[in-house]
This record gives sequence, structure tokens and C-alpha cells, in this order.
Amino acid sequence: MLWLPPTPISVVAICADGAASCPQGSQAVAAGSGQDAPDTDPATKPDIEPVPPPAGGLKIGATLRGRYDLRFDDVGSAGQRRTSSHLSFDTLALTADYTSDRFFGSAQYRFFGGNFIYGKSAGYDVYPGEVNFLMYAYAGARLTEQDSLTAGVQPVPFDDRYWGSSILNDLAFVYGMEEVYNLGVKYRRETPSYRIELGFFPSAGPAGFGISRDSSRYSTNIVRADAYVPDGSNNDERDMLIGNVRYTLADRDGTTLHATVSGWLSTIRNADTRRNGSKRVFAASLTAANGPWHAKALVARQDIDPRNPGRNDIISVGGFDSSYNIAAKGHYVFAEAGRAIDTGSLPVEVTPYVNYGRFFKENETFNDSERLDIGAVWTSKGQKRVKVYTEMMLGRNDPYVGAGQFASGAAQGGDNRWKASFMAIFGYSF
Repeated sequence: MLWLPPTPISVVAICADGAASCPQGSQAVAAGSGQDAPDTDPATKPDIEPVPPPAGGLKIGATLRGRYDLRFDDVGSAGQRRTSSHLSFDTLALTADYTSDRFFGSAQYRFFGGNFIYGKSAGYDVYPGEVNFLMYAYAGARLTEQDSLTAGVQPVPFDDRYWGSSILNDLAFVYGMEEVYNLGVKYRRETPSYRIELGFFPSAGPAGFGISRDSSRYSTNIVRADAYVPDGSNNDERDMLIGNVRYTLADRDGTTLHATVSGWLSTIRNADTRRNGSKRVFAASLTAANGPWHAKALVARQDIDPRNPGRNDIISVGGFDSSYNIAAKGHYVFAEAGRAIDTGSLPVEVTPYVNYGRFFKENETFNDSERLDIGAVWTSKGQKRVKVYTEMMLGRNDPYVGAGQFASGAAQGGDNRWKASFMAIFGYSF
């Protein structure tokens, strides 16, 4: 199957604890992205689409985004509960794509800063570009019509690149399972009946520029924790063997059904004990589409042995210039359903969706983390330069939703209360 270049990006960052200001380094958490090569199902993220490029050659693009946040469970400077609203700049991303009959390549770099997320109270100087990092940069070759090989910082082949439609991805992004970009080599074979992907990744992608110790990066990676993280660990992930097999169960009369199984095996190196631990993650999913409808269901098992000098049931991860703890072991479940709506003569296309994810933590003293997301993607017709995401999020012990959840919500849990926020991300691609 022919490779298609990724589209320009979509991204959003939110204050870690839901507050307008956060402790140093503790606030930028984000997600979003471009489109992976040829396996885009209706249930994957409907990202911004660029102006169609010429056949082959080099395509340079950019996306500029703003955002509006309404946070129902924020906190004031004195710790009082409040509702806050913010209209601000979000991000600038630059993308380069190249394709020819045999070779292809893609790179994307992102710039953050200068808004309420990266504020002075958190230690920032507050100017656009203050936090910036590489998202991906890879090159590859088509060996045959079905086979390709890529090398560089690229999406790891754990299930599909995106599991749902949310701009924040789902709760699996918090735990470092969904949409991860690491440095390595990946083989891919795809036919109408099946897809096989297998990659070896010696390390995570490089950290960029910011004020955090090790977390100025796009993906949620295992990192060296910042000082504000309680019981923070100092680990990095190495020698990752990651792959998946997807089989087409049905493809007729506008209906498709795919089953996918995935595995992730790696070494976890602790910088304090100088000992090697391990990471084992497995997942199985069903992805379906019928006309305008799409749906996905997924279950996963995560088992991390970090070999920390202290407690071994949590491990520190980070991204977007902040770090936090997650539970080392547990099961994850996720489901989404959505439908594209025919808007007739209106100038926009709209796809509403609803998804739910829950991480069941193995430690019985920990509180599980959950998120319910009700949203819609609004895309301008024609060249599709404009795209808007609107989302209402309800989270419990979710680092992305509500104050007081960031550092330990995905590990031991926060205050174990449901919290809510609304946001709109609006972008223009050129």
C-alpha cells in the first residue's frame, strides 16, 4: 500500500492541575498530532488536512492554533475553588513532507509558550517558542507495493497511531501507550487482508528546550522526574521491541471490521540503582466502521518493573515540559463511537463523538483514573484549512482535568472526585 505523507499538526496543552498558575515545571501536558501513513480508519483522529500537494516532491506546511478553556474545577491563588476562562495562543508547528515513487520522509517541529499555560508563576519568561521540541523526523523506502522500512523518530507501532478522535487523545496517552514517537527502525507490510508492523527502538525521542529536567518532548515517555514530583523516579526506556498484527474480519457493503493485537517489550534503566527493570504492555482491539459511523473498543495490560530505590509501584513519565507519576501496573479499557453528519450546504463538516477510558490500577490502595469525553470536530469544506475541536471532558484522578490531580492522579490518585472542563481548539493550516 502506498505511503501518504502526514498532515499538519493539531496540539493542545493544559495546565497540569487545572489552575491558571502551577508550580514550576508542573503544568504543560498535551496531545494531538498529524496523520499516520496509510492505515487511517474512520475511528482514528480526523486531523487538519493540508492543501493537496503536487504529485511527489517536497511539501512545506505550518499550522497556527489558538484555544479557549473553561475550567469548572480550577483553584484561585488562595486555594479556593473557582471557574476560570482563558482565551490564548496555543502553538505553531512547522511540517516538511517528501515523497517520490520509492522514498519518503517527514518531520515536524512545535513551538509553545507565551500563554496562560506557561506562566511566570511557573518559572517561564512567557514568550512564544519558549518551549519547543521535535515531534518526529524520519525517512523511509517502499521495498514493494506492500512493504516499507522507516528509520528515525517515528510513531511506534502499538495498535493504531490514534485510538480515538479527541484532540487530547484518550487516557492511554497519559500512561504512554497511545501516539508515542521514539527513535528506531520500523518494518511494515500491509495487504487488503492484514497489516504487520514491527519496530526496534533503542531509545525515546530527544528532549527539546524548556525548563523541565527531561520532559520537553511530545510523547509521554519515561523520564527523570522534576523536583516537585513526590517519590519521583529517575528512569529511561531502552531497547524497545514493539509490534502489531491487524486482521480484516469484514469489508463489504460499506462496513469494515478490524481486529488488532499489539505487544511492547523493553528495558527500564534506573539511574539511581543502576539496575535494569522491564516494561511489558499488551493490547487487543476491534475497530469498526459502517457508512458515517465509527467505533473502537480496546483492552490493554501494562506491567512495569522500574527497579526504583524506593517504591516500585509507580514510575515518573513526562511530556510538554512537565513530569508526573503513573501506576506501574494495571489494566486499561477504552471505547469510542462517533458519526459524521451531512451538513448539506453549510460550509463545515462535523463529526461528533463520545469516548470513555479507565485505568484499573493493580495496587488496591490506588484510586482508578477515568475520563469521559464528549466532543465534535468541525472542518471547513474545500481545502480544509480550518479545523476546530470542541470538547467537554469529565475526569476522575485524571492529570488533564481539574485542579489537584496532576502529580499523582494517574498513580495513587488525586482527590477521587469527578471534575469537568470545556475547551475549544481552533487552527489554520497554510
